[in-house]
Amino acid sequence: MNFQKVGIVGSGIMGSGIAEVVATSGATVVLRSRSQESLEAVLDSLEKSLAKKVLKQQHSHANADAIRARVTATVSFDDLVGCDLIIETVSRTSP
Repeated sequence: MNFQKVGIVGSGIMGSGIAEVVATSGATVVLRSRSQESLEAVLDSLEKSLAKKVLKQQHSHANADAIRARVTATVSFDDLVGCDLIIETVSRTSP
């Protein structure tokens, strides 16, 4: 099965890692989080991860830029409409 657009609900360590792997595979990713601050942090983390891979020559600059361009972040569930697959990575918090 080939997914063109994947939604990920949750922008923690697992969600951001899945987003990078999915975008590296060529699919478009919509990453949904609860707050703008957490979205900015996860996009920053993605940039750092891709930069490390460029330094290690695992990706070219152009490839890293293309991967980053396939990831969008949102706080709205509405932006997940049209995804071929949605992955939920939200951990349960204690009451």
